Formats: sequence, C-alpha cells, structure tokens
Amino acid sequence: MAKVKTLSEAETARRRAVTGLRNLGRDDDADRIDSLSAREYADEKGFEIIKNPRTRKRFMAKRVITREEVQAELEELRSENEELQVENQDLQDQIDAVAEAIGVEEEEEEEEEDEDENGGNGDY
Repeated sequence: MAKVKTLSEAETARRRAVTGLRNLGRDDDADRIDSLSAREYADEKGFEIIKNPRTRKRFMAKRVITREEVQAELEELRSENEELQVENQDLQDQIDAVAEAIGVEEEEEEEEEDEDENGGNGDY
C-alpha cells in the first residue's frame, strides 16, 4: 500500500530530501530531486497525493425551538418588562419628588413665562 500525503507534505518531503542529499555531498542527486515538482517527486517515491483531510465541513444540527419554549420565553419577557416599567415609574416618582423639593418645576415655569412675555428670545 502506498503512503498517503497531501501535496504540501510531499513538497516538504521533497525539500528535506534535497537538503539531506546535499548534506551527504550528493549534489547531482539533490539537483535532480530539486528539479522535480512535488507531484513528480511523489510519483517517484510512490506517495499517493490526497486532498487535505482537514478541510472536512462539520455541520451543527439546528436546534428546533418548540412552541412551548417560545411561549415560556415570551411570558418571561413580558414579566420582566412589567417589572422594569414599575421600577422606571418608581425612579421617575423619586426624580419628581427631588425636583419638587428643590423647586425645579417653579423655576422652569417662570423661565417659560418670561420667554412667552418677551417673545421667546429672552431680551428685556
């Protein structure tokens, strides 16, 4: 059975062979191997070239959401929304109380009255 290599692995093996032959002083053999393509080298050595096996595609199964799960999530979101609206109203009431305590509303109303009396431009 022939060894199985990707094209990249065959090219790496070819380059190693060239380097090894040069290190042994067999420059003629190294030049001959160096002139071969990776496919030609694989044929000479009896390697079978295959596509990269790491390119497999993996598909995740799609999760199907049931009607009951959607209904439960909807109810949970509605409940959360209601709680947030109550909290928002409580905070708004606190802001209004603080504003009333420091007289912000009266100042704003006086400024609006002044603008209305002076044509809205603030000039006297």
